[in-house]
Amino acid sequence: MNRGVALVTGAGSGIGRAAAESLAAAGYAVVCAGRRADRVSEVAGAIRAAGGAADGMPLDVTVTEQVDAVVARVAERYGRLDVLVNNAGVFRKGEILELTDEAWSETLDANLTGAFLCARAAARQMIGQEPVAGARGHIVNVNSGAGLRGYPTGAAYSASKFGLLGLSDTLRQETAGHLVKVTDLVVAARVKSELSNRVDPDRLDASVVGELVRNLLALDGAAVVTRLDLGQLPPA
Repeated sequence: MNRGVALVTGAGSGIGRAAAESLAAAGYAVVCAGRRADRVSEVAGAIRAAGGAADGMPLDVTVTEQVDAVVARVAERYGRLDVLVNNAGVFRKGEILELTDEAWSETLDANLTGAFLCARAAARQMIGQEPVAGARGHIVNVNSGAGLRGYPTGAAYSASKFGLLGLSDTLRQETAGHLVKVTDLVVAARVKSELSNRVDPDRLDASVVGELVRNLLALDGAAVVTRLDLGQLPPA
């Protein structure tokens, strides 16, 4: 079953890879994008080997020209773009008094400016498409519990994710009349990811988030989950 075309950023590992694999299993043609060309090509190859449809495209989400070019390539190849999973991001740890300009800028550039550039390019493409099942497209911004509350050593990351929440809320209102949905997916649980090097046996597998993304997209028509918080029970 062809569900449409999905672009997943940060698809080389963790949540991005899990989302790409889950959407491919649901029948989406998936474009796996990320800075590491070898990794996104590997993920796309694994999806094809499993019987799905996927391409790998290198992408630095902080570069406007690259973002616009990838969205244009997707539209040219497939004729439309139905889903953007805005997942690419970095984490630079440090207390505010010791945080460098470079660490701050790198985090905001990747997590907030990159999300803005991808959402803008995707929305511009989506609003000109014919609606399918009552919508022209769906943008899922992968957020974090750090987007709801700050914590020591996480100033840059938290600021970027607070900003993403505001971006999601504003974009949702601006694109609703064009039948483009926007969901802010707040992953406030401990998930296995390259963003953290902590060994924690209680961390959720990234596939949990991948399945959640797929379920969010299953709502047809005017129905949209505007924000979803994924939490976690305490260890037994």
